[in-house]
Amino acid sequence: MELSIDKNTRIHIIEGVAGSGKSTLQRLLEEQLKDKLIYSFKEEELLFSWKHAWIKDIDKLRLDFMNVFLDYCEDVLHKNSKAVFILDRFHLSFFYLAVQGKGEKKLDKKLEKDYAKVIERLRQLPVHLYLPLLHQNQIEDRSSHKERIDETWKLHLQKRLAATGFSTLTDMYVATQKILVNMAEKQGIPYTAMDAI
Repeated sequence: MELSIDKNTRIHIIEGVAGSGKSTLQRLLEEQLKDKLIYSFKEEELLFSWKHAWIKDIDKLRLDFMNVFLDYCEDVLHKNSKAVFILDRFHLSFFYLAVQGKGEKKLDKKLEKDYAKVIERLRQLPVHLYLPLLHQNQIEDRSSHKERIDETWKLHLQKRLAATGFSTLTDMYVATQKILVNMAEKQGIPYTAMDAI
């Protein structure tokens, strides 16, 4: 699969639900950008593992990290014209997990203000967002493959379903994907929505 990549994009952010092919898309981007100096980060390296979800004050920690990380990105991009970043999860995941994913209505005032600053920074950078989207009939199968069968993953999903008020994973993922696309549209950061890979 060949992706259409804007040559001016230097920060590639991949967002989506579990099982949508974010890791596969990350590998595709790495292959297509192999002539660049690639700084590729998996979701765990960006504090977005599902295992982090219920840690007290994780939202504040993630937001602080995102700002420091963007400082780092800006520094690297300034120093090396061949450098590119590929991120598996970032700003949309932060907002979704901090608000809807926990059954909240909105961020608290301080986090909301800090999050708005992150979005403004991203608008000023050469960013492109990729949103691989699952079809409704793919959700159950794609969310239950081998790395997602341990008991703690199942407990996490049960807690997430309870927090969000959904009774099925399919309903929650369909709603989540709509939220992510709506956020991408509103935030004004260039993006591509595509079928899951």
